[in-house]
Amino acid sequence: MPNNFDIVVVTSARRKPLILNHLDGLGAIVSVTPDYEMNPHFKPKISGLVQNHLGAWRCFRGHQNAIAKSTKDMILVFEDDAVPNRGDWLKVVSDSVKLLETFEMVSFHGRQFIPEVFDVVNEDFIKPKNRGSEWIVAALAYLIPRRVVNKLIAYEYNGMPWDLLLYRELNYCLMKKSAFNHDRTGGSLIDKHVV
Repeated sequence: MPNNFDIVVVTSARRKPLILNHLDGLGAIVSVTPDYEMNPHFKPKISGLVQNHLGAWRCFRGHQNAIAKSTKDMILVFEDDAVPNRGDWLKVVSDSVKLLETFEMVSFHGRQFIPEVFDVVNEDFIKPKNRGSEWIVAALAYLIPRRVVNKLIAYEYNGMPWDLLLYRELNYCLMKKSAFNHDRTGGSLIDKHVV
């Protein structure tokens, strides 16, 4: 693993981060998202994408908090319920660092996408043919360079969840066959109406 890399884990005090079982000795930064209170008068500018704005906003802020804790040139971000599905996941991440010369984000997990709207980058990664026309969800595991951190931290939640924001605002490539599973045995903090 390159030494100009931080690994940050976005989590909640409500559950143990599953990904930590796979990060021993890697110096991961654990960022526990507070139970932020949402303005009771909040009205989304973008509607229809989420049902639970409180959960989506906490997730949004959690990712912003996590990337703000990094001091390195590159940041590997994991949500707490990411679980590697292959033994060489660390090599996959290390080998993908060079993609940040072209892209603002390398995503190692995506769901609900249509492969036909993507072009091949290499044998493992694809990119959208026409950015903005594709649909893709999940911010489970991704790599970003320092140069996009301030841009991402500056966004305010407007009804668009974090994962969709990443795919709409950043030039990205996506791993065709995810290197991580989304272990939802602990449920989703976005789906739950947790206060």
